[in-house]
Amino acid sequence: MDDLTFSFTAASKSTFYAASSSPSYTPDPHAVSETEGMCYYAGLHSEPTLLYRTSKEPWSLPRGPWTRPLKKELREVFTHPITRVWNHELGWKVVEVMDAHTVRFTTIDVVRFEMVENQDVEGSLDEASRKALQAVGRVTIWIGVFPESTSPTAAHDAAQDVLALLKDYHITDVDIDFRESFYTREVGPQLLEPVWDLHPLVDVVSPITPALGLRISTKSTPNAQGTMALYLAEGGGSDRLLGLSCRHVLFGSKEANVDYVCHPSRPPKEVLLLGKGAFTNLVNSIKSKIGTHHSDIKFWRRQIEWFEEREKGTNIVDSEDARESRIHTQALVDEAEKAIPALVVFLDQVKKDWWKLYNRVLGYILRSPAIRLGVGQQHFTEDWGVFLVDRAKLGDGFQGNKMYLGTILRFCELERKCFARGADWKFEYPEDGLLPLVGTVTDDLMRDPDMWDSDGKPCLLVIKSGNATGLTIGRANGVFSIVRDYYHDMSIHQTSMEWAIINYGHGSDGFSEPGDSGAVIADVRGRIGGMLTGGSGKGESPDITYATPFWWLLERIKANGFPDAHPDVVV
Repeated sequence: MDDLTFSFTAASKSTFYAASSSPSYTPDPHAVSETEGMCYYAGLHSEPTLLYRTSKEPWSLPRGPWTRPLKKELREVFTHPITRVWNHELGWKVVEVMDAHTVRFTTIDVVRFEMVENQDVEGSLDEASRKALQAVGRVTIWIGVFPESTSPTAAHDAAQDVLALLKDYHITDVDIDFRESFYTREVGPQLLEPVWDLHPLVDVVSPITPALGLRISTKSTPNAQGTMALYLAEGGGSDRLLGLSCRHVLFGSKEANVDYVCHPSRPPKEVLLLGKGAFTNLVNSIKSKIGTHHSDIKFWRRQIEWFEEREKGTNIVDSEDARESRIHTQALVDEAEKAIPALVVFLDQVKKDWWKLYNRVLGYILRSPAIRLGVGQQHFTEDWGVFLVDRAKLGDGFQGNKMYLGTILRFCELERKCFARGADWKFEYPEDGLLPLVGTVTDDLMRDPDMWDSDGKPCLLVIKSGNATGLTIGRANGVFSIVRDYYHDMSIHQTSMEWAIINYGHGSDGFSEPGDSGAVIADVRGRIGGMLTGGSGKGESPDITYATPFWWLLERIKANGFPDAHPDVVV
């Protein structure tokens, strides 16, 4: 049965049953046909039902063997005269008209529609349909109403008042459509929950979980990337959630180095989760993991064939060893084969939900002082910015200030490297892989730590999770470093004192690299130490990493517009 026959039959049945059940049934004189109602918005994602339209343009299914409706797409409106009066005046008068007619509208939009090419039907179109493909339609006030809440006549009556209202503004080239639709509050994709060590996504999912170490950028400079340090509660009766990072992460190098305060009359400076490079790295890491599993499976299957041959041998001990190895290897194959579909689904989800920049907006910058070195009695670096975090974006996996210890350093290796001991404490890897950050490494502890190495010497082991290098371990120095920043004219400079972190030791990766700026540095007990600001060395991998102590940074944040801010975030 073709589409035209189906539509005609459905419409005929509807009329028949209505007439049979109610002898007094009178069709609404302003109703569109059932076929037009169902097919008028073909091509739109939600396929809404047309209730009524003021346009006098005739509508029918294209003639020909396919009889499929032409598809529409929404288009924006910029240059029409309605744009000058809608936001502050006309739009609200249209609302008054709807209320006067008791129309239960859900949304009122101003759009255009454009017919899109459909190769299945284009060759069989009549002249009128071919012309429709050549132009964008008229501006339309597109009114959504709850299904079955508004009659076509009620829509017609309200539309006439709107048309009269438009004439008062000398606007006579606008159509009015009513369609059935719902309004749903929507946000972009939410961050995912952290996963356990044996989960198939464990090696790739962390960049889009709310654990500390979020890879961030800004909408104005998506190629520059850094790390969010901490979540902060605004406090003082406010339930707003704030994010902290370096100013040089939040503002491009070509932007003026002046104090910034968000002004409600100006466009906000939006903070993104994942800059362009971080997003590309995430996609590539998933693809790489899938490829690795395929390679491993191929190799393991060859091994299994070899083990099977050994099992046939006469040496009982060797045969039993081969059998056990085959069973173990088959388990690895089964695990990898189970992981691949999960990774493929995750890859599709990432590309579908996260590639658009507006889906990656985490919040917008509230305040950021100009970068200054040598600030205050301590001569520390002031390089920070605070942004408002969209709490809904964080999803159900948000657990406050917890650092994901990840898979780069497995728990056994991490416990081995975190050899430090305290009077009544030793490092233990948390069961869920998330280290809660509680308390602060004070100025006194930075100089005189309360943990010791295996030889009984004082030490302060620290960790960080950054955009560029992920989770790393380092050793904080008890003597602060002095850094100097030069301008283009070498005679002009600023000097500052910094908390210094050295790399863990021989054979270990560097503690940081460019792109890690903004990451929080905590000691292995989970106390907040500082925010990473830079490093020094001849190559890209610094020998020494520098940070601004958090105890001082929090004082500066409180003195600059957030007097009650604190890191003890309530989930």
